Amino acid sequence: MKRYIIIFFLTAFCFSQKKIPFKIDVRPRVIDGAKILVNVSIINNVGRPIDYLEGFISQYSGDNVFIDEKRMVLLYSYEPALQTGYSSYKSVSYKLDEVKPSNYKFNISKVKFLGDTRVFSWHAKAGFIRID
Repeated sequence: MKRYIIIFFLTAFCFSQKKIPFKIDVRPRVIDGAKILVNVSIINNVGRPIDYLEGFISQYSGDNVFIDEKRMVLLYSYEPALQTGYSSYKSVSYKLDEVKPSNYKFNISKVKFLGDTRVFSWHAKAGFIRID
């Protein structure tokens, strides 16, 4: 009996990991040696359809110094909702810096679920935060 209890707790421990609500993928590509096209892709793992998704893409220098930030709406309310397991992506272009390549990071600022009037923000460490 003791053996079964230990196996149960080990199995529960292995499968009790936190599920990340969003998988964010930022990929810069050099186009024609003159500009950088940054593709931002987000996969919905929340379990609810998303009606609106907005965030900011930040540009950092090669030395990790903040340069610029642009607002990016990945999903508008008039578009079909982003279902669980599906992804949405948008692109933004930057001038190519010849000295050192830049780094890019995307942060979600507003999330609105289908059929819900509340607006949330999401942070990887804090989770969902209601902002409206």
